[in-house]
Amino acid sequence: MSEPERNVTLDRARRPKRCEVRARLIEGAAQAFAEKGFGGASIDFICAQAGFSRGAFYSNFADKDALFFALYEQRTDRLYARLARIAAAAQAADDPMAQVSRELQEPDEDELRWDILNKEFIVHALRNDAARARLLQSRAGSKARLAEILKALRPELSDHPAQLDRMARLVIALHEGELTQLGLDPSLCADKSLLAEVVPKILMAPLA
Repeated sequence: MSEPERNVTLDRARRPKRCEVRARLIEGAAQAFAEKGFGGASIDFICAQAGFSRGAFYSNFADKDALFFALYEQRTDRLYARLARIAAAAQAADDPMAQVSRELQEPDEDELRWDILNKEFIVHALRNDAARARLLQSRAGSKARLAEILKALRPELSDHPAQLDRMARLVIALHEGELTQLGLDPSLCADKSLLAEVVPKILMAPLA
């Protein structure tokens, strides 16, 4: 093999795969948004955090909104993986609702950090019809995933779709509201979590 051919082979070997570039851009976005906020973090700053050029950015994402939704999906996957673990532990426990309460008591630091960006993007979406439509679609998917977890904890909810939907909405509202309170006043972490206290009661509410 000639020297130029060897160099090309080495360059290709060092070049990260597309999935790796995408993952690093998403992580770079998480760092950039945490430091400067969604509005303040430019594409150049995000690329600098990830260690890539604008070309790498645009070969993976159409714009900053598209990158946000990739990050949103990643964080949502983490949240629902945690909730699925909580549901599995509750199903194996002697007292499922007490287990749910214990599991929900400890706040997730990643969720607290993510909540700031989530609320900032909601404000952006309220002023941008395309972002609003995409966010509503993503949140509908999240609510459907939560509904499946609630049905795993109380199977008879499958026969009460309207009540299941309201339960899912209420749990989401409690979760987001409590994250806001904890973000503003971290001392509340010492108190019993509202989510841990109320979710078991919601789950055991009489079915219409």
